[in-house]
Amino acid sequence: MEISLIIRTSPEDAHRLTSVRGFIQTAIEQGHTIRQCFFQSAGVMAATQPEQLSEWQQIVNVTQAELLLCSQAVEEHAIDPEGPFQIGGLGALVEAAVKSDRLVSFV
Repeated sequence: MEISLIIRTSPEDAHRLTSVRGFIQTAIEQGHTIRQCFFQSAGVMAATQPEQLSEWQQIVNVTQAELLLCSQAVEEHAIDPEGPFQIGGLGALVEAAVKSDRLVSFV
């Protein structure tokens, strides 16, 4: 099964970020594919924290998933993305949702 994720988790909610990474790991172990992680709203800030970058890079190395930061949130929060992230719009999220078997949201 091919899965895409929407991640809106705030930086202050470390437990939920750990849940996201745990979900990804479990999905991979069960033979599923992660197509895309789309970070929206506060999720953009959570993903781009320096202490998070190596973990997201490792996920990309294992899954080859696309890590997209919502262009509007990047602009709103004045983020200069580093590492494995690309900037994308809602069109990319819609495309991933159409091409994936499941779309899972983490708020």
